[in-house]
Amino acid sequence: MPSIPDDEATGIAIAALSHFATDTEVLSRFLSLTGLNPSDIRQAATSPAFTAAVLDFVLSDDALAIAVAEAQEIEPERIGVVRQRLARRDQADDTWPPQTNADWA
Repeated sequence: MPSIPDDEATGIAIAALSHFATDTEVLSRFLSLTGLNPSDIRQAATSPAFTAAVLDFVLSDDALAIAVAEAQEIEPERIGVVRQRLARRDQADDTWPPQTNADWA
């Protein structure tokens, strides 16, 4: 499976935030769920975890996912694909797969 560039995930998250800015109800719901204040968004946006949180929020609402996808001119399913690959990337580390260990036997 090809990797997802960070800038694609970030671009989708930025498009979502731009959409939130035009819909105060959606923005209020996002801020309420994340515990952020509007003044915190700029600083939070530098975090990969924030990108994931934005994508999770978008994916929690089909209408919102469709609107964000249309704004990005992508298929709505692409948002889910990007989010899944981000999750896999974030979970990957140098210890996988585990090495056999004599102590396990």
